[in-house]
Amino acid sequence: MIKFLKKILLKLFGLNSYLRIVSACYIKLIKLGYGKKTYQELYKLKDIIKPNFVCLDIGANLGYYSVFLSKYSGENGKVYAVEPVPIFCDIWKKNTRKSKYKNLKLFNYALGNKEIMLEMGMPLLNGELHHGMTKIISNKDENYYKKFEVEMKIPDKLFENINKIDFIKIDVEGYEYLVFENMTETISKHKPMIQSELSGDKNRKAVILLLENLGYKTYILKNNVFIEASFQDIETYEHDFYFKAQKNE
Repeated sequence: MIKFLKKILLKLFGLNSYLRIVSACYIKLIKLGYGKKTYQELYKLKDIIKPNFVCLDIGANLGYYSVFLSKYSGENGKVYAVEPVPIFCDIWKKNTRKSKYKNLKLFNYALGNKEIMLEMGMPLLNGELHHGMTKIISNKDENYYKKFEVEMKIPDKLFENINKIDFIKIDVEGYEYLVFENMTETISKHKPMIQSELSGDKNRKAVILLLENLGYKTYILKNNVFIEASFQDIETYEHDFYFKAQKNE
């Protein structure tokens, strides 16, 4: 039923209005307390983010995380959001405009190992739009609803003048390792807590190994409590992973 309604909304209103309506409804429902089991990571932010925190929202999409990072970090905090897709940036600005605090800054870039222009696509899977899976185009035979030319920046260079970073959320559709590999200086300097979706077995294991080599331990969220990830969790866990820097003994 929901899939059918989304198709109707997209057809009636077009992509921009469709994304604006869907994202605004989603944010409103979260504020009202709906979907605590389904969106446990988003609700957990209230426990993680403290006043004055400086946060990175990498793969900010339509602003779901940015809205709540802004709220919890407060007037003396800061949220640096990174989102390469132009239409998503427009919706992000609309969704964050109502924030009580003027603590948000948007970088309209993709992150990677080069400073180049590249192409990203919004995929169609079985005729259904999946805007949350928009990614760098690596297979020309894949079916995309819309394509975008975007600019890529190297994260260590982009973030080098930020004085402190307390928390990083990253969701870049399977390109997490490429991003982390090129922001090791930033992570080593600030030792922030990290929340990351890790799509793909190879990508997941590579990121975990990289961060463990930087002094981090890997956790998952279970019944609203962080527990250290087991080998089985690393193989099978389907939600976001968390990484905490270990204090020197």
